[in-house]
Amino acid sequence: MVETARAAQANTKNQILENARQLFAEHGYDGTSIRQLTSSLNITPAALYYHFASKNDVLEGLAAQLHDSSDELLQRISTFDQSTESMREALNQYYDLLADDIQVFRLVWNDAAIQHSPIGQRLRSQARDFYAYLVGPNPSVEDRMRAAGAVGIIRLSLEQRGVDPDKHKEVIVERSFQVMTDL
Repeated sequence: MVETARAAQANTKNQILENARQLFAEHGYDGTSIRQLTSSLNITPAALYYHFASKNDVLEGLAAQLHDSSDELLQRISTFDQSTESMREALNQYYDLLADDIQVFRLVWNDAAIQHSPIGQRLRSQARDFYAYLVGPNPSVEDRMRAAGAVGIIRLSLEQRGVDPDKHKEVIVERSFQVMTDL
């Protein structure tokens, strides 16, 4: 009985997060109300507040996986050198990270309200740390341009509607790597 209740609570929480993902993408963070979050699920605001303290807490829950995965990526690449093999692997892992949750990444990247939220600030800081790895110490203007191009290829390719991330990964990462290494 207790396990059934816990499963139902987890299911409701996941439904709230998935609903928020869709509504935030469609209306933006500021354009989505608590009423919208609850009415489309046919739950009360009190039920939402049972699981989340605020709309920002919903956003935090939605972005938690991307944040945690980004931390793990940054920890892994902290041991990488600047060799071409390490660079290719870092871009490969970055691709996987974005492919797993491109919707949340798109929200953070495109919604000013989310960018200025605590989770948005943390995710953007992680993105800057990844970029810092790519450009290395004392980067030139060309290094910065290559890194921006490499990251942009991955991000923009994954944002294309209807693109199968698994099918196109190899060609996208390879093109990103070529831009990064100027080959």
